[in-house]
Amino acid sequence: MRSIDVLRRVGTVSRRRLAAVISAALLVAIMSASCSSDSESSGCDEVHALQDSLTALTQVNPLSDGTEALKTAATQVRTDLDAAVSAVSSELKPSVDQVKTAFDGVETAIAGVTSAGTIGEGATAISTSLTQLGTALTGLTAEVGQIC
Repeated sequence: MRSIDVLRRVGTVSRRRLAAVISAALLVAIMSASCSSDSESSGCDEVHALQDSLTALTQVNPLSDGTEALKTAATQVRTDLDAAVSAVSSELKPSVDQVKTAFDGVETAIAGVTSAGTIGEGATAISTSLTQLGTALTGLTAEVGQIC
């Protein structure tokens, strides 16, 4: 495949990824607005930390920041996600578990991006998995809005 074709493909994938990132960022903003500070016992602090790390993940551009930045951001999301799973109330647990399952797909897609040579192919998988993560976050957003 010629380098021009690769660049076109990466550009198409980047637009898809951008759409997924914008969707995820909007969901994070909605979640942030819906949680109040007096709901600490339901795991809202941990959900806020998860929101922050998800925002940081969506701001990584693997083409310019490198795959290590992407992996580092994903590691922070995993840490915050695990904390949220442990801390949330039983009411939020099913929604957080769905986010966890969706994030497993994001981690798998990121693991497939091992070098700049495969980033175009990996970006498609990352974009798809981020879209699935956005869907799971929609469910969590609805739950958080009622509890936090």
